[in-house]
Amino acid sequence: MPVEFLMWIPAAILLLIVILTLMAGALFSLCRTGWAAGRVRALWCAVILLLPVAGALAWLAVSQHRTRRELPADGPAELDHQDVPSP
Repeated sequence: MPVEFLMWIPAAILLLIVILTLMAGALFSLCRTGWAAGRVRALWCAVILLLPVAGALAWLAVSQHRTRRELPADGPAELDHQDVPSP
């Protein structure tokens, strides 16, 4: 076996770890969400498992967009600077 072939093994392993981590994060996010249930959740799970990178990135983009859309119009409550003690 040529040495050049063996040099790609660490990069392939690292890429595999990144893809599996991305998939695991997307599936974990999918399980924790409240708005995707039933058939919608099963469909997203199938998309993430069949298209690991594209499916996971699509889920994370859709869930992030949906989360931001559900925030109040004025955004999260900000701290009043008068209540924060100065150092």
